[in-house]
Amino acid sequence: MNAKDLKRQEENVVAQLILAADLSKLNPADRVTYYRGYCERIGLDPYTKPFDILRLNGREVLYLTRSGAQQLNKLHGVSHSITAREVIAGDIYQVTARATLPDGRHTESMGAVSVAGMKGENYCNAIMKAETKAKRRATLDLLGLGILSEEEAVNIPGSIPGDMIAIEPDPVQPKLPTLSIDERVRVTYGSKEDVLAMIGQCSTLEQLKTLYNANEKIASEPSMREQFQHRKLAIHYNSKQ
Repeated sequence: MNAKDLKRQEENVVAQLILAADLSKLNPADRVTYYRGYCERIGLDPYTKPFDILRLNGREVLYLTRSGAQQLNKLHGVSHSITAREVIAGDIYQVTARATLPDGRHTESMGAVSVAGMKGENYCNAIMKAETKAKRRATLDLLGLGILSEEEAVNIPGSIPGDMIAIEPDPVQPKLPTLSIDERVRVTYGSKEDVLAMIGQCSTLEQLKTLYNANEKIASEPSMREQFQHRKLAIHYNSKQ
């Protein structure tokens, strides 16, 4: 199957998912196709299992795992700070976390847990869980990803976290030359999605510059230009760490 056929297959899978809003409606092969495509579009490595499946009310949806959250924070240079901690109604511990991008854009989100009857280590673990929930929700809100985090998924009544279908190597096909990232950034891409995916894969300012020179549409398309600037700031931020 060539790149054009893979692209068409992925578009068909996404169309099915939009109509059904349920991963269980996809067959195993289409589920993997969607999973891979989704990961690549936001710059995550599908083999590190950044997402898993949640079964809820007869439907299956993706939720972000710990690995996925860590990758997103590193990829976009997201930093966190705790802006508030409080106990509500005597037994609800609530934390407010702020997530900030290198360009200064930020958002705040809350995480809360019940600490009723808890003492010692259990109480400490609950406090840390509330902070983690708040930070990951802030990251997802800041990046505009409308999905659940792992902490939220496991606490929904009636939900059953499941395993994402294993991603197996593709069937043996004629070997084609594999381009390095330095070679891929020199390619002129035909679609906006491909350009955005490549922006997310750039790890150096030189790679970003080469990609920009090869794809003039970055300068004229607002969303690509904005993503380019965010990635540039994130790379600069990470280089200072």
